[in-house]
Amino acid sequence: MRTLLAINFNHDGSAVILRDGRMVAFVNTERFSRKRRHPGIREQELQALLQQAGLGLKDLDYVLLCNLGDMDSPEIAARFGTDLKETWFAFSLNDERTRVQIGGLTLPCQVNPDHHSLHAACAFFTSPFDEAMVFTSDPTGCGVFVGRAGRLERLQLELPPFRAPNLYTDAALELFGSALAGAGKLMGLAPFGGGAVDNPSEADLAGLGSYERLLALADVEPRFVEHGARRWNARLAWLVQETLNVQLSRVLRHLREESARLGLEPNLCLGGGTALNSVANQLAFERSGFDALHLHPACGDDGTALGAALWYWHAQLGMPRRSWSDQQLMYSCARYDEQVTRSVERAGDRIRVEAGCSAPRAAAELLAAGRVIGWFSGASEVGPRALGHRSILADPRRAEMKERLNERVKRREAFRPFAPAVLVEHAEAWFGLRNSPFMLRVAPVLQSGVPAVTHIDGTARVQTVARDASPEFYELISHFCALTQVPMVLNTSFNADGEPIVETPDDAIACFLDTGIDALVFPQVVVLRRR
Repeated sequence: MRTLLAINFNHDGSAVILRDGRMVAFVNTERFSRKRRHPGIREQELQALLQQAGLGLKDLDYVLLCNLGDMDSPEIAARFGTDLKETWFAFSLNDERTRVQIGGLTLPCQVNPDHHSLHAACAFFTSPFDEAMVFTSDPTGCGVFVGRAGRLERLQLELPPFRAPNLYTDAALELFGSALAGAGKLMGLAPFGGGAVDNPSEADLAGLGSYERLLALADVEPRFVEHGARRWNARLAWLVQETLNVQLSRVLRHLREESARLGLEPNLCLGGGTALNSVANQLAFERSGFDALHLHPACGDDGTALGAALWYWHAQLGMPRRSWSDQQLMYSCARYDEQVTRSVERAGDRIRVEAGCSAPRAAAELLAAGRVIGWFSGASEVGPRALGHRSILADPRRAEMKERLNERVKRREAFRPFAPAVLVEHAEAWFGLRNSPFMLRVAPVLQSGVPAVTHIDGTARVQTVARDASPEFYELISHFCALTQVPMVLNTSFNADGEPIVETPDDAIACFLDTGIDALVFPQVVVLRRR
């Protein structure tokens, strides 16, 4: 058995093909359908997946169907309808659910492996650790696992109270009308609700499990943030974020004690949607006593497809581990180099082109001159964070960039921060971090001069950029550093609010023309508006 197909049918629909233990194809449905959180995959994504791998259905040995009929958010049914089969590719299962028919072929399959085992497998089997404690969490629950070599064992432990993920979901729904879209906004709003007020004790937050109690605390000293006609109580956001920080810290300290009792190396892997909370990740890890931390860039349900394939390959078939580079984890498999010329030609009446240039150098010069650019390079990112292949970039030295980007480009709430992408060799001096390649850790900004990427509480969600992981992006930042003596750029995802990150050159040009981006940089091509 060499080739596995795994599909996530929950929100953030995705699929991978794993061949001999390596990911040879990956799709995230929303990038192609252009509908955020699109569940499952359609016929188009199935065919794109096979094309990426250079395979046909007949080459598949086994299929894993994950989270099938197991939607964990009512928002998905409201957005896409309850009969999701209308959006999925055609397939049918036998009565025992052990075989699936796709395109006239019948293949052995497994339906709905344990959800948290998939999160754990994605986190551990892509880590550099021979052994680790693994903790997964999302609003459906949590899981504790021990990973050793090619094995993953679930532990039945009594943990400290951990209701924070559910409280976070409730608060995001309360503040922003969406648990799925609101969680990231809540994390950005939270620092506006702290400060010199009468805060609950750590013990109070550690045991907090009632949303009614959380609302009552938030109403004692509300702190409102306004944007246009909208107003949010940032005190609620701060309280639920701090509750997550406290409760996750206590859980991880407990797991560190358990890992020591088991004689494990002090390594930690985090997975599940809660691990997208970069504030809690770093704070809880620092307080835990673990020495090393690994997260996969697709911590959420988009990563369960890869997790399923790795779980089956290693934990079920007993195949040996393979090492993963950051580049293999960060980026998918489909490149669009040959499409750039055709896309530019189709938009010829609205754009002008400067060709034959060095893209990293041209981009750095534009940034240093105060321009906002769209940056399109290589295969798109795996996971929800732009990591230098589908990015909107700006000069972090210019304080006005934060307002400009939120208002004219991203078209989103003014309180939301932007992230720095920093050369890895400078990360410790600027942020006290040596390695944060997937933008999943928040750290204090230790030097002045980069207000556009410094949040109100003096922190930033950091991406460290290494030459071997992203050569062109590294070169761009190096050129910018040579021009400005600042070894980082402002990096945010290449999309407007409410839209998926762009996937193709056509998507990039459409977003460029529809927003306040000044220039769009493809490999060897700079695109400007025709005036």
